[in-house]
Amino acid sequence: MSARPLAGVRVIELANRSAALAGRILADLGAEVIMVEPPGGSQIRHEGPHLGGIADGERSFAHLYFDINKLSVVLDLDDPQDMARFEALVSTADVLIDTEAPGRLDALGAFHARLRSANPGLIQCSVTPFGLDTAWKDRAANDLVACAAGGLVWVSGSPRGVPVQGAANPSYTMAGLAAASAVMIALHQRDLGASDARGSGQHIDISLQEAAALAVMQTNTPSAWVWHKRIPARPGLSAAMPCRDGKFVGLLVRPDRFDGFLAWAEREGIDHGMTADDWHYARLESPRQGNPVSETTLALAAKLTRDQFVAGALEADIICLPVLDFPDLEKTEQFRVNDQFIDVEHELFGTLGSLRSPVDAVGQVPQRRAPLLGEHQDLAAEAQPVAAKSASAPAVVPNDPARALEGLRVVDFGWVLAAPIGTRILASFGAEVIRVESSTKPDSMRSQIGPDGKPDPDLGGLHNVVNAGKKSLAVDLTTDAGRALVIELIATADVVVNNFRPGSLERMGLGYEVLQAAKPDLILLNMPGAHRHGPWARRPSMGNILMAASGFNMLTGFADERPRGIGVAYPDFTSPHLLVSTVLAAVRQREKTGEGAELHLPQLSGLLSLLGAEWMQFKATGAQPAPNANRHPDLCPHGVFRAANETIPETGAQLDAWVAIAVDGQDQWRSFCQAAGHVEWLNDERFATHADRKANEDALDELINRWSSTLDKWQVTELLQAAGIAAAPVENLRDMLELDPQLGRHYQQTSQPLRPDLEIPVDREAARWVGAELWLDRSPAVGEHNEYVVQTLLGRTDDQFVQLMVDGTLG
Repeated sequence: MSARPLAGVRVIELANRSAALAGRILADLGAEVIMVEPPGGSQIRHEGPHLGGIADGERSFAHLYFDINKLSVVLDLDDPQDMARFEALVSTADVLIDTEAPGRLDALGAFHARLRSANPGLIQCSVTPFGLDTAWKDRAANDLVACAAGGLVWVSGSPRGVPVQGAANPSYTMAGLAAASAVMIALHQRDLGASDARGSGQHIDISLQEAAALAVMQTNTPSAWVWHKRIPARPGLSAAMPCRDGKFVGLLVRPDRFDGFLAWAEREGIDHGMTADDWHYARLESPRQGNPVSETTLALAAKLTRDQFVAGALEADIICLPVLDFPDLEKTEQFRVNDQFIDVEHELFGTLGSLRSPVDAVGQVPQRRAPLLGEHQDLAAEAQPVAAKSASAPAVVPNDPARALEGLRVVDFGWVLAAPIGTRILASFGAEVIRVESSTKPDSMRSQIGPDGKPDPDLGGLHNVVNAGKKSLAVDLTTDAGRALVIELIATADVVVNNFRPGSLERMGLGYEVLQAAKPDLILLNMPGAHRHGPWARRPSMGNILMAASGFNMLTGFADERPRGIGVAYPDFTSPHLLVSTVLAAVRQREKTGEGAELHLPQLSGLLSLLGAEWMQFKATGAQPAPNANRHPDLCPHGVFRAANETIPETGAQLDAWVAIAVDGQDQWRSFCQAAGHVEWLNDERFATHADRKANEDALDELINRWSSTLDKWQVTELLQAAGIAAAPVENLRDMLELDPQLGRHYQQTSQPLRPDLEIPVDREAARWVGAELWLDRSPAVGEHNEYVVQTLLGRTDDQFVQLMVDGTLG
């Protein structure tokens, strides 16, 4: 694609770090993104660490990376003249992204209805810690606190250690990705959607807490508690196996590759004592203690170096990649051959190391250095003040979010999580997503356990979360008739999505040339694990293994613990929003050109691109950034602290308990000491200034742990939030479903016709259209829509349909 898909779209970004990624993605897609910054610059310019250790507003690595391709103007919104200029800018814009506290813009007179009265097509996306209109809307949170409240911290870290915050601000990442995909959905609805919604803007509400919660939908599948009263524990879906040379690998032995695993162990002379009938030990649900698969894997790791282990796993077709740090990445052919690393020229700082754009699938995205503060002030000066409006404006009737993508048909070959979650988002907002399922090799989501604890193809908890709102066509793609039927279906579609290994569609007879012949303007999105090129291209992969190979794990946790990363298959939750943004950008481009496209969105490349600030730091210093250890360069205290242990009434289980705390600046430090009842800490010279507290952070953390460990985690949170301190319980699955007053709106119940009496809990979407509810439809049974697809869409007769069933073409 030559011209960028969002060329001509103007975005005003009034945002801090928590939504900066959203503006970056829209800018990379071609939008004109104007940062509106206060005097002295936005928060992201002052976030450490800084280039050369100098905090001058231009050197923050976060700013240098996440503000690439943006413009900058300075306006003081407390000044009436500047406020008028802000409204003038907004009146010319398509999108406003803001991270202002709930009610802040309303108090300034810039409430959404007023802005929309001057600009009916305005799409406003508000990203806040806990949502615009919730019980906790006025509470403070940063990434650590939002991740704790969203359940992500609970499942991350050592089983008996301190829970950990992920690297690179996972709640900010998830919220920024959700904001970008939601804006793309709203732009589609406004510009390309149903005629009764075109031209109309929208107000979108995104909560950091809910965005984080969606990253835990697999580890914390809500049915685990509702049906089985099970609370997933650390370390969640993460592993880091130490090898003979002290380096680590990430791996997953699956039942369908069990024979290869046994053969590998035998080649290495490992006495495993298993037969092919012991495949069940490789199930994810199998206990790790006393498990012969775990014991055999440990024996292999003890014998082999990291590189030997990875090579043996590859030969056995085991899902495995090395755990890499940044110096490793530079030396790894997989990244070099795919041009993962690029340079950005900056006239003040020279050449800065950078990474490919998260949305590079739509073509090589040019990267223009982050703007200097106020560099584009002429944009504000040229903005013409809008006519004075009354203090109030008519109520805005929201569009129906369930119709946002109405008329868009997607054929979904997605497997397991990454692609299926992306197509779920498309389905939630109104696209018709037809899931093509193999009648001979079912997706592993169809083997998830149901309410009776046994695998069930239709009642499995995670399947019902991931595939909500879709239709199912079960077909035997190994037959000519099955392939012909699917090609005929694709000829009626706009988009085809898959996350197979490169070459898989071609081997199935469904390569892009074949599909393009059936539908010339088709958009085909391939989302392989690593990339379509390079030595890892055809390797099997899973999200947590890709996370290990991206460098993420080495940035997370504590230096004396194994680099597990976080307890989720992280790329499986970042990639879906990139899928949505990329697909809708391609659809928008097709509207301009009439041409389709084949796009490649590698999950590994996408995740690494989200570590750009840390990568810039590495390239500038030559040193691998240390693991975050729950700390923050600008905040202290900042961490996860012990609370009083708790008993789960339903099971009698004893659980450890924790609270996340983030103190920002001297005034908050004073308030924290007073709220904790330890004013003597204010007189301790070790903690007199931020620099002193950072120098003595271990001692300070020990004092706080002594205080907090005697109190209930909810009590600590209430105490500190009342004092204006960001804090939250480290919530487990039971907390999220039953005790948190915020997350009641995050979950909903569905049911299946097979068991109409059974409540199936599912996570809702992160993006909310203000004033309208978006309820998810249930997931499909296997082949439930065979008749609809074959007869209604493709026009087969009753007899022809029956014959396809009889001969096994349809499942």
